Amino acid sequence: MDKTQLNVLDEELKQLALLAQQYPQVSQAKQGALRQLINKILHSGRLCRPQSGQFVGLYEDIYDEAVQDLLLYICKNIEKYNPEKGSVMAWVNVLLDRRFFREAIPKVLGQPKYQRVSISDIEEIRSDEKAPSLTDLLKECIESDPMNLFQKEHIEHYPSANFQALAMARMAGKSWKEIANELGLKVSTVSSFYCRCIAKFSDPLRAYCSEHRV
Repeated sequence: MDKTQLNVLDEELKQLALLAQQYPQVSQAKQGALRQLINKILHSGRLCRPQSGQFVGLYEDIYDEAVQDLLLYICKNIEKYNPEKGSVMAWVNVLLDRRFFREAIPKVLGQPKYQRVSISDIEEIRSDEKAPSLTDLLKECIESDPMNLFQKEHIEHYPSANFQALAMARMAGKSWKEIANELGLKVSTVSSFYCRCIAKFSDPLRAYCSEHRV
């Protein structure tokens, strides 16, 4: 990709990010802009690969975990992108290098103080030792699907790749690589879909947790 093409891509990414910032969190317009933005980032060939050459045999799992968490963050926090501080790819790669890759290492290596439940990113309600855990409530909500939302939302042409199934697999500790292989899909396809669902369903999930916390 030559300099002109890079400049064009940077401008496209910036416009999509700014467009997504204009819409309410759960609107279809915002989801459409985020979907285009995520796809362009994933297919840009410009995502950095932190600490390449280390973690032999586990690097790709760590990297996939980091990218998934990065995409989720972008979908939930696109308002934090400031074009005056640099390009979208610069913002994304700083997050991937300095935060999400580092956070993914102990998740994959299995340090006990970390849970491999990326849906915990929406758990913003404070814990109470006497109350059910937020993870339990989230699992209960997604499994029961009280509003018939989660099973209905699926990757186009793949009804088995629905949000409910993906979330339950993640909470069971499966990696994106394992889930994608079972579905016959790419890791980026599955994780970016999941990321958009978290952004889309964060309000009903939070509402369920708040209602059932006693």
